[in-house]
Amino acid sequence: MSDNQVTSVVADALKSPRLTAVAGLVARYCLVIVIAWFGIMKFTYYESHGISPLIANSPFFSWIYDVISIRTFGFLLGPVELITAALLALKPWYPKAAVVGGVLASGFFVTTLSTMITTPDVSEASAGGFPILSANGQFLMKDIALLGISLWLLADAIDATRKRTS
Repeated sequence: MSDNQVTSVVADALKSPRLTAVAGLVARYCLVIVIAWFGIMKFTYYESHGISPLIANSPFFSWIYDVISIRTFGFLLGPVELITAALLALKPWYPKAAVVGGVLASGFFVTTLSTMITTPDVSEASAGGFPILSANGQFLMKDIALLGISLWLLADAIDATRKRTS
């Protein structure tokens, strides 16, 4: 088989509707696993206290620790993340539920990314500061990709909802 034939076979495979469908399933259920795992972790002391600097410096949630404890916030956020994961997972059967899950997931990641602006020590001062990220900044950076996946899954669920109603 020549290089041109191999290139043609690969190009045809990449255009395959089946590959697109599989990629969508992988994206959806990998994000479900990530969000569910995050949700389960919120019940641990380690995670609820680990995110506390982000929450304390959040433009949206900086007030919350004046009202409830760090642990209580974790106990409230964990179930919301688990429900979000479940809603995303329901897309094949209930695409409207997945729309809600996509909105919630996107909201999580927008909120988390907003803390990159307001949380101290996101950039690494010893390396010259921004754009060099500290470990905390690198931890937050993954949420850019997770936001993109959430928005794509939201659009996919909206499309599936439209197809069901037409």
